[in-house]
Amino acid sequence: MKAWLDFLPLVLFFVAYKVAGVYTAAAVLMVSVTLLYAFIWWQERRLQTSQWITLVATVVLGSLTLVMHNEAFLQWKAPAVNVLLALIFAGSAFIGEKPLIERLMGQALQLSRSKWQQLNSAWVIFFLLCAAANAYVVLYHSEWWVDFKLFGSLGMTFAFIIAQGIWLTRQGALKDSPPTH
Repeated sequence: MKAWLDFLPLVLFFVAYKVAGVYTAAAVLMVSVTLLYAFIWWQERRLQTSQWITLVATVVLGSLTLVMHNEAFLQWKAPAVNVLLALIFAGSAFIGEKPLIERLMGQALQLSRSKWQQLNSAWVIFFLLCAAANAYVVLYHSEWWVDFKLFGSLGMTFAFIIAQGIWLTRQGALKDSPPTH
């Protein structure tokens, strides 16, 4: 449930956009992301890498949107953040002893080295597909970018998490559970 909290600012952005337009929505997004991550920091004394990236990108690109009075900065936030996350996950396969996904989920899952690499690669592909989908919408259907930002991103994430859960279950990855094949 905690991971879905990251979508709360997006929902607030969507509502603000529909009610008051992009510039009010940009301000709502910046404030809600900052408050959410400040609350998480207060509770856990840390933020995940993806949360830091989202926070910085939201504040910087949201501010540029407001100062330059140009929504393109905010429109390109999702593709930029997704590409950056893909690069971080891909780079983690070569830097350090474990891929990033193993560092994030290793305490809950039991996988072989090759399966961790496969899972990490799946996340890289997921982030690149999200970046491409968001970029496509911004470039060719910019009138839908806010709707896609909420429903498309949420739908893609939900589908990926379900597919990942099925794959992990088949691998017997949950600690103390046997593989199903």
